Amino acid sequence: MENISKTELNKLNVLKDAEKNVLAIIAHSITAAEEVFSILTEEDFTVMNYKVIFKALQEQFSAKVAINITTLSNYMLKNNILNKIGGIEFLTDLFQSYTTDSNLSEYLDIIIKNTTSRRLKAVVDSINRQIDAHQPIDEVVSHAEKEILDVKKERKGNLFKTSYAEVDKVLQKIELLENSGEMLTGSPSGFRDLDRMTSGFQKGDFIILAARPSMGKTALALNFAVKSAAQSKKAVAIFSVEMPAEQLIQRMLGSYSTVDSVKVRTGKGLQEHDWENITKAADFLKQTKLFIDDTPGLKVIELQSKLRKLCRENEVGLVVIDYLQLLSTGTHFGDSRQQEVSTISRQLKALARELEVPIICLSQLSRLVEKREDKRPIMSDLRDSGAIEQDADIIMFLFREEYYTAHDSTNLGAPMLETEKAQLILSKHRNGPTGSVELLFVKKHGSFSDYGLQNTKI
Repeated sequence: MENISKTELNKLNVLKDAEKNVLAIIAHSITAAEEVFSILTEEDFTVMNYKVIFKALQEQFSAKVAINITTLSNYMLKNNILNKIGGIEFLTDLFQSYTTDSNLSEYLDIIIKNTTSRRLKAVVDSINRQIDAHQPIDEVVSHAEKEILDVKKERKGNLFKTSYAEVDKVLQKIELLENSGEMLTGSPSGFRDLDRMTSGFQKGDFIILAARPSMGKTALALNFAVKSAAQSKKAVAIFSVEMPAEQLIQRMLGSYSTVDSVKVRTGKGLQEHDWENITKAADFLKQTKLFIDDTPGLKVIELQSKLRKLCRENEVGLVVIDYLQLLSTGTHFGDSRQQEVSTISRQLKALARELEVPIICLSQLSRLVEKREDKRPIMSDLRDSGAIEQDADIIMFLFREEYYTAHDSTNLGAPMLETEKAQLILSKHRNGPTGSVELLFVKKHGSFSDYGLQNTKI
């Protein structure tokens, strides 16, 4: 026990010395002061006198006053804080303790690690209080994960990124891309023309895929998921709030076996060649890293927790959420569903940036589109749009003209087309061009392909 006490005492002494030396260095070097003030705050100091002196030095520095023992003592005397630290003698001892600023990085490292340790202990205390208060355990876990991530990222957020460093980083990336010959900078969608427009789905992007019911948005999203997982060899997460995992797998088997989805779903009318194709599709799907969560009534806080864990354990290339309006915050917004959806949208955008993964979120469209002669969706058709238009980096609308032709009363009884042309309309693309991509849709097995390349394999 005595050895532990001595160890702790030594740590405290080392920390106090580091705090004192940092203050002495600040008082003697403008360059060092600039660095320290961009990294530390007064809360990083454990000795109360050092907190007071740090704040005084910071205020002097901000006012562009030359820092020396005379200006600092006069400032502290004027603000009635000199006597609180022990008077001029304490300041004199601090200034005279300066030797060199060559060890500044080491001192900063000691202080920062101590602050991180204190913050983590505070997180543990917070967790214990929440448990004692009988808060829902999923909320406790999610809050704990976020607080720990905040501790980890706090120091990075304190520092400005200089143009010098960032330009070099971008140039290195451009050179790497040039030498690799790779056309995509993000996760592949698996569709030629879409990938040409987007260069792949980029890290941190929040992407909306919207369409009217039965237009095929879930089928297209599953195509994105499977093709991306197959081509990138990375994990792809699918959060399906609308349908269970079993139905998703049935759809995937139908799509990649090119067997009628009704046969796959019912098991009726299957021929030998159908079974061969289904078996091949099953083997193919087993080799992809698809992770499916089909929790009904999923809350955003649960989604955040699950996705953070998945990203810690796997290299995730893409996330698909089906769909936005079925998620909930678990918070009461009165009658304002739009406000809740806006909150969900902002949280998902923040999550994409935090985890540095592209998130594709499916969304409904309002019925207003049905009342127009031109049924092609526009951004104002987004249901409960709120902040969606602002938050999204890419907004894509899926549109099939034949869908409306088939439902037109003048065409009732006309034979159904086996394949239909579909348009994927990019109405918003924060970092690239807008426009439309033509796809081919085969409804009977729910598959999309590049228009003109319908026989292309993954």
